[in-house]
Amino acid sequence: MTLHVLEAGFRSTVQDRGRFGHLRSAIPIAGPADPLAFEAAQRLVGNTPADMAAIEIVGVPFRFTLDEPRLIAASGPDVRVRTRGGVGGWTAIFVRAGEEVTVEGSERTRFAYLAVSGGLALEAVLGSRATYLPAAIGPLPRPLAAGDKLPLGAARWGADRAGRSLLLRGDDGAVRVMRGPHAERVRGADAFMRGTTLRVSQRSDRMGVRLEGAALETGGPEILSHGVAAGAIQVPHGGDPIVLLADGQTTGGYPVIATVIGADLGAVAQALPGGSLSFYEVDRRAAVEALRALRDLLDSVA
Repeated sequence: MTLHVLEAGFRSTVQDRGRFGHLRSAIPIAGPADPLAFEAAQRLVGNTPADMAAIEIVGVPFRFTLDEPRLIAASGPDVRVRTRGGVGGWTAIFVRAGEEVTVEGSERTRFAYLAVSGGLALEAVLGSRATYLPAAIGPLPRPLAAGDKLPLGAARWGADRAGRSLLLRGDDGAVRVMRGPHAERVRGADAFMRGTTLRVSQRSDRMGVRLEGAALETGGPEILSHGVAAGAIQVPHGGDPIVLLADGQTTGGYPVIATVIGADLGAVAQALPGGSLSFYEVDRRAAVEALRALRDLLDSVA
């Protein structure tokens, strides 16, 4: 069975949870920019464990048809689905064969996710179906385009699961972080983690969210390059921090003053250029509890 792309947005790609085990070879994990919104859509259509491939939509609308009736779900800020009528996002919807489906949004919809029950049955590359555009890695190593035909796996759930819904969060711009290994090297780090409001740069992308307006100064001797992960907040010489995302590099030589907790990483990725974010320090226990609460909510879908 096949998903036929009629309109593909601006830079939509195939993604799964990510490409693990290759950081040593300088290949980023990739995967969804907003992992929790991605997993919410997957859970709503029965794609558990959520390592099946789905579509990360950049630039709505995204239009498609399916060869056979399937359960679908779309997630992301202000996302809605138009079929025979309008349906809110974050909801499992059963669509008919050949029915034109449109994923819509608003100016707030930076990353949206479309999951189809059974997932996209593409061949894995280096153990993953995720697209990493900077190095053209993945079974479809480019943005999706009108006319693409994506094969589907066997459906997991059917029409009886339609109507289930799940909304993970309402973002308010407050981001929780854990103190990083180089905070003492950066003047202004403590104030940064006490709620200083920063502006999201127009230069932000899947590699990282760049922030402007920080009063941060790096000092002391240069540090050796070290491993970094999604959520790490680096401070380059100019003083404006960068929050690494899914396509971020695997090593870096800039000080890491903090790391965004897993429960809030998607909110950072979804922040619109010109918008604002504020960062607040929490301890490991609070970070684990926040992620556990979200996992319990995701588990409730089943």
